[in-house]
Amino acid sequence: MAPPPRLLPLLLGRLLVSGDLLRNTAHLRRIVPLLPSHPHLAASLSSLYFPLFPSSCIFLHNLLIRASATSPSPRIAFAAFSSILRSGDAPDRFTFPSLLKSASRLASFPRTGAQVHAQAVRRGFLIDVFVVNALLAMYAAFRDTASMREVFDSCAGVTDVVSWNTVLGGYVKCGDIRNAQMVFEEMPQRNGVSWSAMVGAYAGSGELDVAREMFDEMPAIGRNIVTWNSMITGFARHGLLPLARKMFDEMPVRNLVSWNTMIRGYAVNGEMDGARKLFDVMPEKDVVSWTCMISGYAQAGRYAETLELFREMQSESSARPNEVTMVSVLSACAHLTALEEGRWAHTYIDKHKMVLDNEFNLGAALIDMYAKCGKTDMAVKIFYSLDQKNVSAWNALITGLAVNGDVQDCIGVFEQMKRSGEKPNDITFVGVLTACAHSGLVDEGRRCFQSMSSTCRVQPEAKHYGCMVDMLGRAGLLEEAEELIRTMSMAPDVMVLGALLGACRMHKRFDVAERVQSEIIGLNTRQAGCHVLISDVYAAAGKWGEALDARRVLQKCTIRKLPGSSSSMR
Repeated sequence: MAPPPRLLPLLLGRLLVSGDLLRNTAHLRRIVPLLPSHPHLAASLSSLYFPLFPSSCIFLHNLLIRASATSPSPRIAFAAFSSILRSGDAPDRFTFPSLLKSASRLASFPRTGAQVHAQAVRRGFLIDVFVVNALLAMYAAFRDTASMREVFDSCAGVTDVVSWNTVLGGYVKCGDIRNAQMVFEEMPQRNGVSWSAMVGAYAGSGELDVAREMFDEMPAIGRNIVTWNSMITGFARHGLLPLARKMFDEMPVRNLVSWNTMIRGYAVNGEMDGARKLFDVMPEKDVVSWTCMISGYAQAGRYAETLELFREMQSESSARPNEVTMVSVLSACAHLTALEEGRWAHTYIDKHKMVLDNEFNLGAALIDMYAKCGKTDMAVKIFYSLDQKNVSAWNALITGLAVNGDVQDCIGVFEQMKRSGEKPNDITFVGVLTACAHSGLVDEGRRCFQSMSSTCRVQPEAKHYGCMVDMLGRAGLLEEAEELIRTMSMAPDVMVLGALLGACRMHKRFDVAERVQSEIIGLNTRQAGCHVLISDVYAAAGKWGEALDARRVLQKCTIRKLPGSSSSMR
């Protein structure tokens, strides 16, 4: 029985002191698979102690390389390989497959893989199918299909069905379906992996008719659960939920991935009631199942249900929430301004040592939650605690300060962002322009808007024009706002025109309002806020008949007034 990795240094110390490590290689054979968890020990043992056992040296090194290939420290494999070369031993056919697997996990360092490839060629190991397949898999992992194909063609006499499937999978991974199809057609024999790869490729690219045709042609024995799941994913991703559900119901056997795939399909298409019905009858649920539902509720704007389901997860499930789960929970807290629940979520994140500044943007979600709950001091504190501040974190703080009226701080953080080298994006400018609009900083807003395209290479969108029109309108500069709308590279939408109409009401500029309202009516919008504003503008001008007509349009269209839709324009 192998010792726990944390006790390895202590055990090694005792074996060295007693001399047992040198007397019995059985101890080393048990210890070597644990060495990747202690890189310094691995380097010392492989270079100093393995050579003391000439008959077992290459075996021990291969054991270490194989363990490293699946460990968090794949680089150890290359140190072990260097140790083999220094010891005077020659690597064998068992060395290279694991060494190439380690190299494939270092995709950002393709030169390392090329060096291993050169060693395998120089030592004549490309006559071994396991080495060839590992080499093909490495280039597929690097997305280097040219090198992958070159190896495949040069080793044609050595390849097997695994080789063909690896090349096929490499093309699929790179989205090169044309070459994948050519390989598929040339294959001397196909298995379930081959068919599944092609069905998944066509389904994933949206060519669902071809995917279904291949699925139907596929030998029944080759239809595995991966193939079924690929078809469900393809249909659901493109909004074809009835077809996805039909496939799901026809499956001879379902696994947890099948259930999660179907639930995710409902969720991403906003069909949360359908997702919940399926979720409630699942035979088992994991963190993915719960997170699909929680995230789906949050994205659908059903924030109370987001938090309710999260509480259920805590009380009824052994599945532990992950970073993705917590981002959705924090989003719900932010939209509901549920500060106490947000603080509890923050405590949970700290307790479980979740990382705040990785690709899940948990730190940005925390900043956003505290800012929307009015606790900008906590938002600032979390922001400056992040080791890595990406654009999402900067945007969360800038927007949070803007909506809380901390305008000077907002602009200060924006300037700091630019000095840091982080490039502002479209969301950044919405935050800054919103701050300028609400504080009357017209000159600052103009400079910011001008710098979008001239300095930051961000092309203004309708939302940015809406902020500018709102800012100019609040300042009474309605003619300038109208002129800005005329210069837009896209047609003004209801939010842009609505911002101008709100300014007309504020400043009693009924002449401008007349022009704007005709454009809004031309959009045939069903947004209640604009029709209410049109009615109010007419009423303020004493034009009661026109005001009543606008209200009738509102009722005729059976427009439901969205929460907050008019407040931002008043």
